[in-house]
Amino acid sequence: MFHIRLFRKRNERTRGQSMIELALLFPLMLILLSGLIEFGFMLNVYLTLMDAARNAARFASDGYYLYVDSDMNCSTTKHFYRQGACLVNQELTMEQPSIKMNNNGTPDNPKDDWLDPADGNDIVISAFSFTEGSGITARHPNGNEQGWSYAVDRGYPREKVSSFTSVQVENSLVDVNAPSTGYVLVEIFYNYDHRLGLPWITAFVSNPLPVHVYAFMPLSSAEPTPTPFPTPTP
Repeated sequence: MFHIRLFRKRNERTRGQSMIELALLFPLMLILLSGLIEFGFMLNVYLTLMDAARNAARFASDGYYLYVDSDMNCSTTKHFYRQGACLVNQELTMEQPSIKMNNNGTPDNPKDDWLDPADGNDIVISAFSFTEGSGITARHPNGNEQGWSYAVDRGYPREKVSSFTSVQVENSLVDVNAPSTGYVLVEIFYNYDHRLGLPWITAFVSNPLPVHVYAFMPLSSAEPTPTPFPTPTP
C-alpha cells in the first residue's frame, strides 16, 4: 500500500513538472513556429519574383536594345525596356495575393494590375555590350549606370538604382578574353509586407522587408559589331 501511494505521488510530481516545462517552453515554440511560417511566406514571394525576373530576361534576350517609343500600352509597345517590365507585371499578376499589386482601379480585372512604385517597388533593366579583350565597353540605355527604371517610366521619383556597376558585371560575369557578346540584366526591387506582422518577428526583421532579385541573359542585339546593327522597322 505504501509503494502504491509513493508511486502516485511521484507520478503527480512528474505531471506537474511537465506542465511547468511546457508553460515555459510554449512561448519559445510559438515564436519559432510563427517565424518559420513567416519565412515560408517570404520564400514563396522571393521564388515568385525570381521566376518573373528570369522570364522577363529570357523574353528581352530576343529584343533590340536600342528600340524605344512613347507607347505606354503593354499590348502594343515595342520599347525594349518597357516590354521587359510589362512581362514582369504580367507574371506577377498571376501570383496575387502573394504579391501585392496596384489593381489600377479595376479590382475585377487582374490583367491590368501593376507593381506599384508608390510602395517602393521598381524594375530596373540594363543592357551591356562586351568586347573581346576590352570587357564591358557600353552600358545601355545611354551609358546610365543606374539602369532603366520602371518607376521613372511611370512618372514616379527614382528610389532604386541597379545593384551592379559595369565593372562588377565585367569582373564577375565574363572572362575579358571571351568572344564579344551582349547581356541583359533584369532586377526587381520589392518591399515584402509581413503576412503575420507579429511584433517578435518585426523586432528583428524589418517590415516591409526589401527583396532584390535579378537575372542575366545573353542579348545578341547588344553584341559589338564592326558595322551598325540594322534598326528593325516598327
